[in-house]
Amino acid sequence: MIINGSIIKEVLVEEMLPLAEAEALRVCFVQFGDDMASRKFVDIKMKVAATLGIEADYVTENVATTDEAIQLVQEAAAQNYDGIVVQLPLPAGIDAERVLNAIPYEMDIDVLTAMGIEAFQQGRTERIPPVAAAIETILKVYKISLLGLQIVIRGKGKLVGEPIMMLFDRTDIAYDAIDIDTPAADQQALLRDADIIISGVGIPHSLTPDMIKDGVILIDAGTSEQSGRLAGDIDPACAAKASLYTPVPGGVGPITVACLFRNLFL
Repeated sequence: MIINGSIIKEVLVEEMLPLAEAEALRVCFVQFGDDMASRKFVDIKMKVAATLGIEADYVTENVATTDEAIQLVQEAAAQNYDGIVVQLPLPAGIDAERVLNAIPYEMDIDVLTAMGIEAFQQGRTERIPPVAAAIETILKVYKISLLGLQIVIRGKGKLVGEPIMMLFDRTDIAYDAIDIDTPAADQQALLRDADIIISGVGIPHSLTPDMIKDGVILIDAGTSEQSGRLAGDIDPACAAKASLYTPVPGGVGPITVACLFRNLFL
């Protein structure tokens, strides 16, 4: 089954409409550089904001230093937005951690600041990193119990792998996480036996049908550019072997956007 993330997104947005009507909220999306995938995600976010009646500003700048990027984030924060999102990845040479930590904790709806991540890990906030929340939503919608399943997370990055690992750690879900440092033989064995694969490595179509078993659940949270188009980590040909498969675009991405806005109301 191929999952239509746009349908799930619409349901989540519909649920948020009464909340949006009850208060006037403002959000700012900040992008440094011209990453195409980031720009497409901002476009989706701006459309959802318009649907919810949320005032949304989009700031895009080319910066040469980390300090310049921090200054722009601080200027946005001074305008008292309810939420600020800095699009990742940042250009080479820009310290992402320092830039993200310039976002005030209360405006961190992406849960990417050190304070936001710590609060999530310790269960002190209802906000969940949007990609992790999107994957949790997919599992709930399709009534997938993780108990006893072999789960493999591809990639340990800040946007996908890390928050998913934190979510599973919080709920005592066992998993294996692999990345470029994992020996190739170990990767192959884990992927071949996996019941669920969640991928966020950002390497287009790097998971192929010969690497997986029949009936596997494939959740593709990796997004990159290939020949001017968005592409996921998982070769679409894998869908024929999977019991559930999230395509790119149109799978995890739209649900992630809805979960970002849900954080705005929490």
